[in-house]
Parts: sequence; structure tokens; C-alpha cells
Amino acid sequence: MRFNFGTCSSGHRPLPQYETCLNDLPSARRSKAGRLAKCIVGGTALLAAAGLAAHYLAPSLDSLGYKTGQGPPPDKVLTTHQLQALQPGNRSISVGGDRRLRIFMPADSPHINLCKSIMSAVALGYPAPILLNWGGEFNRPEWHLAGSHIAKLESLLSVIENMLSLAEGEDGDVHQDDLAVLVDAYDIWFQLPPSVLIQRYHQLNREADERVRQQWDDAQGFAADFPIQPPKQSILVTAAKDCHPRSDSGSDPHYSHWPESPMPSDMYGHGTDKVLTMPLDPARKFKKIRPRCVNSGMIMGTMGSLRDALIRAKAKVETVAHRGRQLWSDQALFGEVIGDQEMWREWVRQLGTTWNGTASENYLSRLPADVRSIAKAALKGERFEYGIGLDYSFGTIPPTCSAEEDGYFVQMNDKQALKRESAKAGVPNGEVRVNGVPAELDQAGVGSAHLSGIKWGDASLYTDFFFGVTPVGIHHNAYVDNLKATRLREWWSKMWFYPQLRNLVARALLPMDAGDTIRPLARIPAQEGGQVTKYWMPKSDLRNRMVKVFEPASLDAKSGGSFASIEWEGVCQRSGQKPWHEELFGDKKGPWQL
Repeated sequence: MRFNFGTCSSGHRPLPQYETCLNDLPSARRSKAGRLAKCIVGGTALLAAAGLAAHYLAPSLDSLGYKTGQGPPPDKVLTTHQLQALQPGNRSISVGGDRRLRIFMPADSPHINLCKSIMSAVALGYPAPILLNWGGEFNRPEWHLAGSHIAKLESLLSVIENMLSLAEGEDGDVHQDDLAVLVDAYDIWFQLPPSVLIQRYHQLNREADERVRQQWDDAQGFAADFPIQPPKQSILVTAAKDCHPRSDSGSDPHYSHWPESPMPSDMYGHGTDKVLTMPLDPARKFKKIRPRCVNSGMIMGTMGSLRDALIRAKAKVETVAHRGRQLWSDQALFGEVIGDQEMWREWVRQLGTTWNGTASENYLSRLPADVRSIAKAALKGERFEYGIGLDYSFGTIPPTCSAEEDGYFVQMNDKQALKRESAKAGVPNGEVRVNGVPAELDQAGVGSAHLSGIKWGDASLYTDFFFGVTPVGIHHNAYVDNLKATRLREWWSKMWFYPQLRNLVARALLPMDAGDTIRPLARIPAQEGGQVTKYWMPKSDLRNRMVKVFEPASLDAKSGGSFASIEWEGVCQRSGQKPWHEELFGDKKGPWQL
């Protein structure tokens, strides 16, 4: 995915509408003048060094810029060994080999909206979702008012730990580099197959790794080989325009330390990144903000990296329980984990600016108070880097809140419709930023065979006209004017698969025969001499495509849990409502039968 319109920007810039602007924050970027001065001073130093005796060439504390005897005291310096101890343990996801994809949905009771979310995934060839918190209880005292939200993350941790602990059995091939996707269960619809989601996950991570590497390089001092290598991203979370919660909510993600969006700085035209002061509805005031904050509608990552990040989140819950602080939601909780990570990165980049080949200055008193507390904890061994980043491009399953009119259904082959809908959405200068059918759909020999004949250019696909992207799914959280409820009810028939949904689901649910060819869900090319990565269905799905419920072990048990299949009636039919198949299929062919 590439965005060629407008101008791009990078680095860190606090947005005043979310946090008090901190003028003394260290910048991740250098001015041209600063770079020139760096070159001149560095060149002069090198010429002078050529005439020094060999023993003066050895790096020392004096080379940090102090006269002999006036260098920083030992407790203000971090040696190479101390810096190496801060190196994060996360690694690149480009490990190659065979991997699995699993979908998780937190859901406690049957509903037609849950049914739509599940059926959209099944019809497109995703693994049958695993339901978390089914019939759950959300009133633990330490969760305060955020029970169901906190349970969402704790139950994901529980099922991941359970799966990774399996040594044998039908899913004994679970690997820490398998992909896990957690999505909201009652307001998300998939519209593109898993091959697109997986390819975009890898592409977005590669782009994020390059941005972080560039920030590391920009902050580098005169000496090379700074001991702390740039982190690698392995967890992707959907991004939001509106930054919630604010610090006065009791939860504080420290948004002022988060990177600004890498999207073009003029993507919404005049007034980009300006909060509207008098919108017709207050919820629309973030319409022109480039997404840079967290929305937990989708969290996607490797099983191992998610386990580590969720353990950190759980520790925060326990800390809150002791302090009696209010937890806002799972979004706030995960936002705090990301905020801590960004402050850790800010501190480490600052260490890089004074690296001289053997040591770095570490004057904690010069850091902002919140960064200082992170640095102190990190020096005591606490981990803050988890390889988490945001989907700034809106290519996965972005929220529609504050983007209520930014997208609509359109056929990629209908150029006039693309132009008309782009203008209707308000894309600046009459631009059409949509470049046809998503390139990720070109990958052959992957995914469900029954989707091979789909003419995607003629399919009705929800598309964001500002980003110029057709997302993998739609997150219906646009609550302005009751749009969420209306769209969940009225937009279902607009989905491209709706006229043939019954047949698509039936074909997807057929068990595999011994002679059937099993196709990977996606194939990721080898990176830098590595091997190709192939993603597959879980083994259990090859024999049983039914939705499963994960039942965790008791609170007293440290691990364990069980899985049980659940019938469609159990997830789709709510008591007192009309038969689920009537709204889901709308084809008047009666009850569901396979």
C-alpha cells in the first residue's frame, strides 16, 4: 500500500487537543542546520584526531564532551554492557516456515450481530472463530466498571497461554510465531479474505520497522554501533482519530509521546489535524485528524509477542487493584502499555545521541517526569518494549467513528462511481485516491478454492476514499445519529457476499476429505535470504469447522482450559427475536441446513 498524494511527515509531535504541549520534549528529527553543524563539527574532530597520539584515540568518558576530571559521575553514565542489557527481546516476524492463523472474538451471549461477524469470517475462508468469555462474569472488584473490557484481554492471554503449553494433541503444532487476531464480536464484518489481512500485517510491520530504524539513525551520536538495536514490530492494533481515554479518565496512555501519523500531512486538505470547533455533532470534531491513537477493535500479532504484551497488561490490572484506580477499558489498558513503550523508545533514542563508542550519558533529571519513571524502572530490569504499532493506513479493520462519511460501497471497475463517491466524501481537489482492486488479491493458489472465481473488480466493497484503501473489514462503531445500530441492520445487504452467503458458508463448512488439496491461507515471500512463510488453518478446523468456545480453567489454576463446539443456533438465535436465518440470508429458503 502506497500513498503518493500530498506530503509526508514523520517524527513526534504532541497534538494540543489531546495533551498539554510539552515544549521541552526531545525531538526525533534534526533540522538541516543541525545536520550541517553535526557534519562540520564531526569533520573537524576527525582532522584533529589524526594528529593525536594513539592512547588519546581510545574512547573514554572525556570524549562525551567534558574536560579531564569534569566528566559525568559514574552513575550518570551507561556503559556498553549496561546498554546491552536494555536490548528488547522481541524479534522480526520474518522467520519463515509453516504457521497457523486463529481468530478470537470476545462474546458472552447469542445475537444476530455476533452471527453476522462470524458468518462473514467463515464465508471468506477464515478459521472458525474461537469465542472468549462465553457466558462470562465481569464483576471482579479489581476490574471496577471495565469488567467485560478487561476480561477481553485476560481471556485472550489465557487461551494463548493454554495453546502454547500444549505439547501434543490435535493442535500440538501451535507455535509462538502463529498469528492470533482478536476482533470485537458484535460490530465487525470481514469483506476480504485472510490472504489480504496477512499480507497487510507483514507489509505494515515492515514499514513500521523502517520508520523506527530511521528514528534510531537520526538520533545516533558521532559513534556507530549503538548497542540497543531498533525494535521490530510484531503486534498491530487498529488506529483511531479521537484519542480516548484522556489522562483525566484515570487511565493515561501518555499520547503526547506517541508518534504522529506517517500519513500525508494534507490528506484531509485544509485543516488537516485541526479539531473542528463547531460541528453539528461533537463526535464529528475529529473528522480531519490523521489517526495516531489506539482503537482496540482489532489486535493482531504473533502468539508469543501477544502473550508477553498481555502479561504486561495483566500486571497493570493488578497494580490498579492495589491502588484503587479506575480502569477505563481494554483500549485504555493496552494504550498504557503502548504509551510506556513509546516513552522507553524516547529515552533510548536520547541515550543514542550521546553514545561515544563505549558509553552514553544518562542524566535522568533532564528527562520529562513520566519518561524518567520509565527509565528508572527499565534500569531495574522492567521491560517496556513489546513491538506494538498501529495501522495508520486503515487497511485492516479500521473504526468508522469520526470517519462516518469517509467511505462507502463501490465497485473498483466503476470509475465514475469512484469519482462520484470520492467527491461526495469530500476528498480534496477532486482527487480519486483508489487505485483499483487491492493488489493483495492477486496472490494465486491461496485461500478457499470457492473464492477463486470472484471478480473482485465488480464486487461491492466498502472503501475509504481519503485513504484510498479497501479495508479487510468494517468496524461499525460510528455512533453519531445512531449510525451504528442503523448500519448494522441496513448495511448487511450491501456486503458483496450477501446474495450468495448461504452457499458460500455451506461450501466453507464442508469437512476436508483425505484426497482434498489443502491450500495455505497466505504466502509471504522470503526476506533477506530467509524462507517463505505459509499460513494455514488450525489442524482442528480441517475436521470440524464449527465455532468453538474456550472455557478457561478456574481462577485458582495457573493454566489449562478446554474447547467445545457450539451450534449456529447457540450463537445466532436470541430469545424472543425472529429466526436468525431470515435476517442473515434474506433468501426465503428457510432454516439453515448443511
